[in-house]
Amino acid sequence: MKFEESFDFDHDVDTVARMFGDRDYYVAKYERLGGRSPEIVACDRAGDRFSITVRHALEATAMSLPDLLRKRIGSRLTLEQTDVWQLDAGHGRIDIDIEKTPVAITIDLRLRDDRGTARLDLRFDIDAEVPLLGSKIEKAVAEPITRRVRDDLEVSRAMAADYAEPAA
Repeated sequence: MKFEESFDFDHDVDTVARMFGDRDYYVAKYERLGGRSPEIVACDRAGDRFSITVRHALEATAMSLPDLLRKRIGSRLTLEQTDVWQLDAGHGRIDIDIEKTPVAITIDLRLRDDRGTARLDLRFDIDAEVPLLGSKIEKAVAEPITRRVRDDLEVSRAMAADYAEPAA
């Protein structure tokens, strides 16, 4: 299942890119979102290329997942999320693995200027490899995942102020 969303920040592209390229931002963000013990699995920076993989757990009841998935994962939902950014170009990608499920989620990202503030365009691709039920699972997962991403971005919008250059 493919769909698109956009999200506006209150700061410019450089500020938001600085945040997206900071390891500490991801740890703080997941903690603010209520993720239990976010664990940095990998983190790498080479020039303007930044990648980070974070594993964290959420209460499954906090996400309205379909019964089929809820039975497989139990009360705790464990996610492993890899964010990769080419910061100078404003392009990124998120890969989300929901443990114990046949669901793969990728989000292509484009960070761009919109009249002096940053706009993030997101292209979601949710794929559930379950014969006959895949499209139903994809549709059912899309709403809670989209809501979670929106919550993530609202926290990020507030955190961006910490990355703004001081006024001269």
